[in-house]
Amino acid sequence: MRWTILFTLMLLFSSASQAQTGIQLGPAGIPSTPTLSPYLGLLRTDSGPLPNYQQFVRPRLQLRRQLTQQSQAIERQNRTLRSLNQQLNRPTPRAANGMQRAARFLDYSTFYPTLQLR
Repeated sequence: MRWTILFTLMLLFSSASQAQTGIQLGPAGIPSTPTLSPYLGLLRTDSGPLPNYQQFVRPRLQLRRQLTQQSQAIERQNRTLRSLNQQLNRPTPRAANGMQRAARFLDYSTFYPTLQLR
């Protein structure tokens, strides 16, 4: 009886706080916070030899922490790739004579403009 009252109060307060602040959505419309608390695993009755915290709650907390770290690492990599892509797509400065040409071995086209390289 005590657990059901505790469970009901937890659900009531968690849903009320989410309704007040709103659920913040992460990338692809996935909620950034879990819908249910991992601590609800403490109330499970189908436990094995380990305590409910070690068996249900702690692995979920570790998984959430690892997923958050991976998401942050991926976001950092995306920012780095975007900045590198912007640097690569930036126009290169023109030469002093106003012409922009790639350097080639034995390229005499600046001396002989009518010479066509193939």
